[in-house]
Amino acid sequence: PPPPPFTSTLPSLPVWLSSSAMSAEREEEEPALPQVGMIIEHDVGKWRVLRNIASGPFSDVFIVSDMSDSRQKYAMKVEKQHGNIRAVLKLDVMVLSCMQRRGAVGFPRMVAAGRTSAYKYLVMQMLGPDLGKLRRSLPEKRFSLATALKVALQTVDRLHALHDAGWLCRDVKAPNLVIGINEDEDNGQIYMLDFGFARRFRDSEGNLIPPRASAALVGTFQYAPLAAHAHKDQSPKDDLESWFYMTVELIKGPLPWGSFKDYHQMGDYKRAIRNEKRADFLSGCPDELGTIMDSIDQTQFFEVPQYELISRELRSAAARADVDLEMPFDWQIQRWMLRRAHFVGDLGESNMASERIANATTTDDDDDDRSSLPVDTTPPLESR
Repeated sequence: PPPPPFTSTLPSLPVWLSSSAMSAEREEEEPALPQVGMIIEHDVGKWRVLRNIASGPFSDVFIVSDMSDSRQKYAMKVEKQHGNIRAVLKLDVMVLSCMQRRGAVGFPRMVAAGRTSAYKYLVMQMLGPDLGKLRRSLPEKRFSLATALKVALQTVDRLHALHDAGWLCRDVKAPNLVIGINEDEDNGQIYMLDFGFARRFRDSEGNLIPPRASAALVGTFQYAPLAAHAHKDQSPKDDLESWFYMTVELIKGPLPWGSFKDYHQMGDYKRAIRNEKRADFLSGCPDELGTIMDSIDQTQFFEVPQYELISRELRSAAARADVDLEMPFDWQIQRWMLRRAHFVGDLGESNMASERIANATTTDDDDDDRSSLPVDTTPPLESR
């Protein structure tokens, strides 16, 4: 049966996001994170915690089963109430509830959000392995050209939808893009998730927000755009720059700067691929990718990226290479990829460099974007 629509019993989003009015007694009673076998209760349902499937620097993810139908499984993302490096769950809720209200395709379906005295949680649609693990499950560490182009077409559509809603991702990468979990139904659908570094670039009236004097380098350094390396605020074209690096990686395999430890060196290499290293970087890719990179680079901060041109060039690349975009994805043909992906380790952890900029007139960290950006703090509405 379909899951219940997303609702929130919280009186207002700010109370949930920032309330610290919890008794010491309750904090002592409550474990810091859910435990296997624990029952999570909410007005829209009850779920039993089955196991932890992911632990990161900002949150943990658990598989839970519906108490009314144990065959129905969901993912539950959990964040501690205190001691986090960065609070991310509030942004996941705000972005996903926004996309759900808009009826956007390719974003996880939310079921419920709530909190205990020790942690906040978000129950949502359970999905399959991420594109990073699927790529690295292959011996050559790259997809077929058909799969890479099909992924690129879907993911640029996801970014277009996100940007139309006034949000930036600021952490575009293959590990934040996953497939559906049902082999016979939706594992040809790419879903976008993990919005812990998301930020509005339009205010509540739809006006573009001017860039700040400086900003932190947020996201995942391997895929960070040049603006982030320069500690500048990002815009939609910067999400597409990260998307472009990811797309080249899906086609060719690991990025040439992927093994670098220093993000300054990564930035130097990214600048070089616009000049002396361009030919080497794009070798093995369809010629159309050069056109796409130029289009992204030529887009200004306040300009709308040329999404249609990008999609058109990707389809042109497929036609010129005699690639059938209707053929199945690699993981639909080679089913063993789905099993192997579960044993592939994580790669490309999200980071945040808080290096201060000399003479900056505004803060360069994003611990609290509310100081420089209007944030919609109304409770998520019931899904349409």
